Amino acid sequence: MKTSIILYALLLAGISSAYAQIGWTEHLIDGTFLGAISIDVSDLDGGSDIDVIGAAYNSGEVAWWENDGNENFTKHTIVTGFSGVIFVAAGDIDGDMDIDVVAASNTSDRIVLWVNGGDQTFTPDTITTAFQGAHSVYMIDLDSDDDMDIVGAAYGIDAIHWWSNDGNANFTERSVTDAFDGAWTAYPADIDSDGDIDIAGAARDADEVSWFENDGSENFTAHVIDSDFDGAHIVITSDLEGDGDIDLIATARHANDIAWYENDGEENFTKHTVTDNYAWPTFVYPCDIDDDSDMDIVSAGYSANDVSWWENDGSQNFTKRTISSSCIGAIPVTATDIDGDSDLDVVTAAYDLNDVIWYESNATGIEQGGTGHIRGDIMGASILTSMQQLDHRGSYAVFDISGRKANQNALCPGTYFIQIDGHFIHKVVLVR
Repeated sequence: MKTSIILYALLLAGISSAYAQIGWTEHLIDGTFLGAISIDVSDLDGGSDIDVIGAAYNSGEVAWWENDGNENFTKHTIVTGFSGVIFVAAGDIDGDMDIDVVAASNTSDRIVLWVNGGDQTFTPDTITTAFQGAHSVYMIDLDSDDDMDIVGAAYGIDAIHWWSNDGNANFTERSVTDAFDGAWTAYPADIDSDGDIDIAGAARDADEVSWFENDGSENFTAHVIDSDFDGAHIVITSDLEGDGDIDLIATARHANDIAWYENDGEENFTKHTVTDNYAWPTFVYPCDIDDDSDMDIVSAGYSANDVSWWENDGSQNFTKRTISSSCIGAIPVTATDIDGDSDLDVVTAAYDLNDVIWYESNATGIEQGGTGHIRGDIMGASILTSMQQLDHRGSYAVFDISGRKANQNALCPGTYFIQIDGHFIHKVVLVR
C-alpha cells in the first residue's frame, strides 16, 4: 500500500532528473543592518511572494523586507532598541491568517511577540522579561490544541521553556528542563513520530545534543544523543535518509563539525560526520537543493565566511558545494523559493558586513510555471514554505514519503504528498 501511494504520487509529480552543477547569483537585500544575526522567511504581507524577516544584534532592530514580486525589497522596521536581539521567527500565533513575529534578546532576557494587525502594523506583547540569556525561539502548536505556542532556550539559566497559548494569545510559562548546561537551541519536532511535539536541544557548555520526549501531556523526558559535541550550537530535524523517521542535524562551534544523527526508527541515534573542518559552523538547513529526491544540507560558517550546500548522493555521503566564500561572518541560513521559479534559493546574513543577502539558484524549477499561492487544481511538485499556501488546506490529508499520514500542524522540512477526496494532487517540498 505504501509503495503504491508513493509511486502514484511520484507519477503525478513528474519529478525531474538530478541537476547539473548549480550556479548562484548574489543579491543584496540590505547592507546597513547592523550586526545582522538572524533571519526567517515567510509571506508576511499575503502578497503571494516570500518576504524576509531579520534581527540585528548591534542596533537592536527587528525588521522585515517586503518583496514586490520581482525581488525588489523594501525595508519595514518593526522595532529598534530591542537590545541584544539574537533570534527571530515568524508564524501565525493568533490564528487570524496573517504572520506574526517573535524575537529573543540574550542581554535583556526578553522574548517579545509582535502581533500583525492584518495590515503589517505590529503590536508588541512581552512574553517574558526574565529568560536569562535567551537564545532560540520558535512558534509551534506544542500541546495540540490548535493554536501556536512558543518554545525557547536560555543559555544563562540552562533552560528550555515553552509558553502555552490559551487560544487568545495569553501565555503560561512551562518548563521542559532547567538543567541543560548552556542551552543554546530548542527545536520543536515530532521526533518519535507518535503525533506529539518533542524538542531537540543543543547545549553549548555541556557539549550535548539531546532530545526531550513528550509523553502526549507535555511531560518531557531527556534523552542524551551526544555528550561530546564540542560547543554544540544549532540543532534541527529532518528525515535525512528518507526512511520515514526523524533524524537530527547539528553544528559544533568549537569542534568545527557538522554532523547528523541517524534515527533507527526506535530513537536510537548513530552519529555521522558531514564535515569536521568547517570553521565555526552556525546554522544548517536541510532541503532538497538539487531536486533529486534526497535531502541536502545548506550551511553557514561564521569564521569560514562561508555559505555552502552539501550534496547528498542518495546514500548520505555529502559533498561540499560552495555558494559564497566571502560572506563575512555568516550566521543564519535558510532556503526558500524567493523568485518564484520553483527552485530553492538561499537566504543568509553576514554579521560582520551588516548584510542581508539572497543567493539566486540557476537550477531548473520543478514546477512548470506558477508561484506563491498554489491552487488546488495544479498538478506537479511545489516548493512551499507554509501549508497556508494551499487552498482549502483543512480538507487535505498529508502523507510523508513512507506513506504515513502526517500531522499538518507539525510538519518538519521534507517531502510530502497531498491527498484530497481520495486523490493525490501534489508532491510538496516543504522547506519551512
